[in-house]
Amino acid sequence: MNISKDLVNFIMFSLDTLIQAAGIDIRLHGLNNVPDQPVVYVVNHFTRLETVLMPYLIKKNLNKEAVSLAHESFFSGKMQDFMDNVGAVSTADPHKDKIFINALLTDGHPVIIFPEGQIIKDKKIIEKGKYIIYNTGIRRPPHSGAARIALLTEFIREKLRTYKTRNDMASVARIASRFDFSVNDLEKIIRKETYIVPVNITYYPVRARENALSRLAGKFFKNLSTRLQEELEVEGSIMLGKVDIDINFGIPIATRRYASSKWKMKRMMADRNVYLNTGDFKRISAFRQVCVRLMYDYMNAIYGMTTINHDHIMSYILTSYRQDSFSENDFKKRIFLAIEHLRKIAMPHCHTSLYKKQFYLLTDDHHEKYESFVNEAVANNYLRRENGVITKNKERFSVPSDFHTIRRDNIIEVLRNEIEPLRHFTRIMEWQKFIPAFFIKWNVRNTFLKLEKELFHQDYEQFYLPGESKPKNIGEPFFLKRFFSRKGIILVHGYMAAPEEIRPLADYLHQNGYNVYGVRLRGHGTAPEDLAIRNWEKWYDSASRAYIIMKNSVKTFSIAGFSMGGGIALLQAANKPGRFASVISINAPLVLRGMASKFAPAVVAWNTLLKKINVDKWKMEFIKNDPENPDINYLRNPVSGSYELEKLMKRVDHHLKNIADPALIIQASDDPVVDPCSGREIFNKIDGGNKQFFMVNANHHGILRGKEATEVNAKVLAFLSESASK
Repeated sequence: MNISKDLVNFIMFSLDTLIQAAGIDIRLHGLNNVPDQPVVYVVNHFTRLETVLMPYLIKKNLNKEAVSLAHESFFSGKMQDFMDNVGAVSTADPHKDKIFINALLTDGHPVIIFPEGQIIKDKKIIEKGKYIIYNTGIRRPPHSGAARIALLTEFIREKLRTYKTRNDMASVARIASRFDFSVNDLEKIIRKETYIVPVNITYYPVRARENALSRLAGKFFKNLSTRLQEELEVEGSIMLGKVDIDINFGIPIATRRYASSKWKMKRMMADRNVYLNTGDFKRISAFRQVCVRLMYDYMNAIYGMTTINHDHIMSYILTSYRQDSFSENDFKKRIFLAIEHLRKIAMPHCHTSLYKKQFYLLTDDHHEKYESFVNEAVANNYLRRENGVITKNKERFSVPSDFHTIRRDNIIEVLRNEIEPLRHFTRIMEWQKFIPAFFIKWNVRNTFLKLEKELFHQDYEQFYLPGESKPKNIGEPFFLKRFFSRKGIILVHGYMAAPEEIRPLADYLHQNGYNVYGVRLRGHGTAPEDLAIRNWEKWYDSASRAYIIMKNSVKTFSIAGFSMGGGIALLQAANKPGRFASVISINAPLVLRGMASKFAPAVVAWNTLLKKINVDKWKMEFIKNDPENPDINYLRNPVSGSYELEKLMKRVDHHLKNIADPALIIQASDDPVVDPCSGREIFNKIDGGNKQFFMVNANHHGILRGKEATEVNAKVLAFLSESASK
């Protein structure tokens, strides 16, 4: 084929520019699977973009110009010249077999074929365990053309080997003339083997929205067809939006073993006939059978490489609910457990976002992927979302969508269909729908109780320092349960401390009818070296996991924290207003009295500089600490930890205005660690009307364990009772 290099270079430049400008993230996986042999790429077909994208990527990454099969409707007028110049072959071209076989025999060009034969907008490719494709009102099997071309090429290659062995150069010359290659290339040709490389392209997210392309088309062309409008909205949003495109190149399928797998095919390879008419093979049943088997093998590979993302999982679970209305909390738990299972079975093709922390689905913090999906579904009238309950619009889910507009009219069904072939994963979600909500709740709670214990023991074993680390019972998180009680409280300890610090208050509240969970913030209860590598987000996440445990254990609960733990409690309440019965802060810092925190940023920067130049001599990573409770607190304070504490205080300060729950602020009058102005500042910056400030007459910081503990405990209990009664 005569592919125009100038035109190809122009297209490459244009696509480079478009991809960069649109913020499209193309992630190639398994590119090293592509062999240095003649290759037929078989690719799933969801948008028109693949027809441009695949040749572009092959040229960009493998420096090869591909030829591909395109529908005959694109070959008319000037469009035909364009298609010819970019290596496209019409489905109506009587010489298409010859062109592709030549490309594969000589390894002149890789071949791209879309086995579905058209865009599969609904992603529905399996019915009753068989591959079935929608086509002009009917369902049909996928085309086996890619298998046929690959097998024909390998059959001819084997015939050439046979003729060379027999020194029958006349037959070689006839084949060379028929398929337009030079006899001089015989040695190179017979050393090769044709491979089929399955390719899966997955887009995320897929949204049908008005965009610059659809608006522009609407201005220039009146009365656009519904089909074209849908394509502009969906594919325009992919081209112009920040979309991730995961492209998986599968394990190459060697076709020689297929070509010789039937006795009749072996006999034909060995006989003296020269098979020049490729159309004759359609009438050979053994050849047809091998084509179908090969087609099923590469179709399994293509759809087995779908890159699973949040939208797939949420769509599948959403459509699996047997009832029309269900708890949003239950929905989130099932999503979380499905993702956890995905990780457990180590699915090879997952969107990168699934490897990030997913427990924010359960903490009522903002989860960007979840909110994007649900808000889109609500905006498009698939769902209604009210007071923690999701209700499906029965009409949108029960009325069949038109094939050509389904990506716009019911993307949820499309996304479900896309992962339907992944039976080893979807079976779990099918089974999950029969699990009652109370068991899902129990499973989630126990998962996080176990996780928190495991994290502590792992950290303790890793960082244990003889003579410095405290006994395990000091640092281990605890859960004090009151059976038949539906109320609870989360308690959060302070900086350089451990759960044992809050134990007296926990015991008191437990005796007065509360379920109490004592959080262990990461980096605490082990050794200062552990704390030195943790950031404040890790501390916040520890409290978030406690939130999940308590939310799945009781009906209503509060959160309280001492010192830095008070800051964590305030930030939790600020990030999820209305979720707690109340929030209590005890000696939480906005301003510290010690000098260590003020100089911490500069010291951290100095230590970082010394690390870069590999100088350890003048580093100052820890400073001495003289705590009130040396049996609980660390005796060395990591400078990096003080820096993280400063960042946390700024974060809390900025978010106090968002607190809507009843709030009690307790402050020691002459606190030597936290500037007593902190308590009043926190109180003033909380906008909610239901708040109380309580000053404790004390000249030390640790008022949960001093002589003031009785007064503090009583005030906390009274406030909890008062908040519960309102």
